[in-house]
Amino acid sequence: MADKKQSGDSFGLLEKKVKPLAKVFLVTPGAEESFCGPGMIKLLMAIKQTGNVRHACETMEMSYSKGWKLLKGLETWIGFPLTVRHQGGKGGGEAYLTDKGRAFLEKHYAFLQECQKEVQHVFERYYLDKTDT
Repeated sequence: MADKKQSGDSFGLLEKKVKPLAKVFLVTPGAEESFCGPGMIKLLMAIKQTGNVRHACETMEMSYSKGWKLLKGLETWIGFPLTVRHQGGKGGGEAYLTDKGRAFLEKHYAFLQECQKEVQHVFERYYLDKTDT
């Protein structure tokens, strides 16, 4: 118990290896409708890795129709295509991120990383405060 007090961790969170995890969504003003959340970013990353929307959805255990709906919804909202898709035949289709799609993904990923760092700082301020002892 003395170790917790010395570290400022009066709830024992360090000992339990607790850390915060924030999920950030971009929402439509007023309606508070999400148009870009963690699932959308994972889908874009999976498309980038697999080169195929259907395969990307499969890796995420997401239905193809849901993935397609998410992708079209975000493209409609931001006003430009994120991917270029070619329908396939026997070998299947292909998809890749457009230049703007890659830039969006990189910028949004950096934004999420910075948000997570800030959440960590706030967590430490509230739960690991040295004055808690």
